[in-house]
Amino acid sequence: LRDMFIQESINMLMSNLNKTRPKKKPEENERILQAEQTIEKLSDEDREMVQNYIDNFTDLFAANEPYLYQHGFIDGIRTMNFLAKL
Repeated sequence: LRDMFIQESINMLMSNLNKTRPKKKPEENERILQAEQTIEKLSDEDREMVQNYIDNFTDLFAANEPYLYQHGFIDGIRTMNFLAKL
């Protein structure tokens, strides 16, 4: 039951976060597809280099985790306050 509450809280937070992000345009999806096709044509060494670049880039923009931790902490305080009132 606890896991269900936690997962639902994460789902609600992600939904709120996604509402504030701009929607992807069809052109962006097409560019992503073209990039994936181009990467597939590269040599193994070049593909590894591109993958390392993508991994580093992804790490820099991983903004979801701090948002979720912050709100998880707030949820924990709310839960403790609620249980203290019982």
